[in-house]
Amino acid sequence: MKRSIIGALALSALLMSGCMDDFLDRNPYGSIDETTFFTEPEHADLAAMACYAKLQKLNAHWGDAQLELGMTGDFSPKGFKDASAFYLGTFNPSESNVVSGIWKRAYEGIALCNKNIEGVTGMGDIIDAGTRDKYLAEMRFIRAFWYFRLIQFYGDVPLRSASVEDPMNTEQVQVPATPKETILKELILPDLKFASEKLPEAWDDAYAHRATKGAAFAYLCEVNLYMQNYDDAIRAGEEVEKRNYALEDDPGCVLRVDKEDSKEIIFSIGIASGISTYREFYFGTIEDLGKEDGRIMRGDSYSGDYFYPSEDFVDCFQTIDGKDYPASSYYTPVKADQWKNRDPRFDATFFTPLDVVTTTTNKTLSWQQEWLVNTETGYDIQKRGVYYGEDTWNMRVDMHMMRLPRVYLHMAEAYALKANPDFGKCSEYIEKVRGRARNFALANKAAYVPAGMADEEVLPPYTINSVAAARQAIDYESRVEFFSEDCIRYYDLKRWGTLKEVWPKVVGGNWEDKLIDLPYPANELSANPSLTQHGGWGN
Repeated sequence: MKRSIIGALALSALLMSGCMDDFLDRNPYGSIDETTFFTEPEHADLAAMACYAKLQKLNAHWGDAQLELGMTGDFSPKGFKDASAFYLGTFNPSESNVVSGIWKRAYEGIALCNKNIEGVTGMGDIIDAGTRDKYLAEMRFIRAFWYFRLIQFYGDVPLRSASVEDPMNTEQVQVPATPKETILKELILPDLKFASEKLPEAWDDAYAHRATKGAAFAYLCEVNLYMQNYDDAIRAGEEVEKRNYALEDDPGCVLRVDKEDSKEIIFSIGIASGISTYREFYFGTIEDLGKEDGRIMRGDSYSGDYFYPSEDFVDCFQTIDGKDYPASSYYTPVKADQWKNRDPRFDATFFTPLDVVTTTTNKTLSWQQEWLVNTETGYDIQKRGVYYGEDTWNMRVDMHMMRLPRVYLHMAEAYALKANPDFGKCSEYIEKVRGRARNFALANKAAYVPAGMADEEVLPPYTINSVAAARQAIDYESRVEFFSEDCIRYYDLKRWGTLKEVWPKVVGGNWEDKLIDLPYPANELSANPSLTQHGGWGN
């Protein structure tokens, strides 16, 4: 989507301009007055591409990472100070840019999808039915994406499957929350099923990251898992497997600008060069090595604070023999040496002496511990690090929303939880993810495998004979695979009902049941009297 997104942004600006601007600033549900559009065949393509534009910022506020993994403790509240309230669950919904930003951005995206779906549907004889349905499928896929995201954060939310014709009509604008089960059954599943039938298998290279059948099936797998439709989740995952997806050999190379065409990526939000937008993930630090050597590509927040991994997250990575750390015989209390003899995904996630870095002056240097800034937990984040600052060197990384390992772990979970559990198949799909890390370690023994260790001792397969064992294995594999990608562990823990168990243990706060879902934004409650605060947030 590198080229297509530029057109999408231009069209989005066109469609969102004009007489509705003031209303959209107040309430993201308004109709879009554009009487000269949807009159030419190419308008259907442009309308579909425009729906991607809102995805480039999943939160209307810059700091998605403030909520990263939603209070799961993977980040340290001692890092970026503005984020502490989100790790500790002390944020004020009346003042939270993250709470209001996720809501606002989703409903803006939904409004655009609704309007463009209606416009393309009404194009009649202007385009043939097959072409029309392909673009409708694309827009319905994105609409389903937004609604599923809203449900995962907020629970019950207002359902809008059509654009507002009269923004001054309170009956159209002021809508109460709809039970999430209704939204899932009446909108999300039908939209994704339509997308799985009508989307193409692939787009040409210019639009490589537009939604495909594989993406629709991947989300059908996740949504059905969420709904506890385990057999349907497995069937959708099997459809993904039929497509041309494959894991990279190196688990640490997927989230890089030179791997954005990876066969591991199923759905990705493209960020083209030349587009000015805040990066939504600011991990690690900026390190200035001097004029000649330049800066290390590590990224930072504009405020000068940094996102640190928590000690709990650093310690969660197993040792190379698959044992827990720090109970392992490989444990060392010396933080600077804790990278040794670990799951290779440790090195993929953090800067270690195994890494070679390229600076802003194109110098290639081995990592040195004296560059470390995060002395709190002893490691700076390498994964998904981007440099934010000088326009001459601003590396932009696409946001990978769905990768093949995620589908494998969803299928593993479905096999473990179905009416007649199949722990053998569960193990098989977990092994597809874990086996990649093992094979990479075996292919790079000098870096990861101690002398004398037998191959079969390296990250041995799990023994899965119960739901508890399956969930423990899936939690580990998901945690170390998807750190820094959206809020995936947050979604996992909420789906399992274990957030309230994990959060107090790793964060040390006092759990309140209201924390299970985000509050409705205060400004939305003021604009929509039909919506009442939920989950104890109004107390």
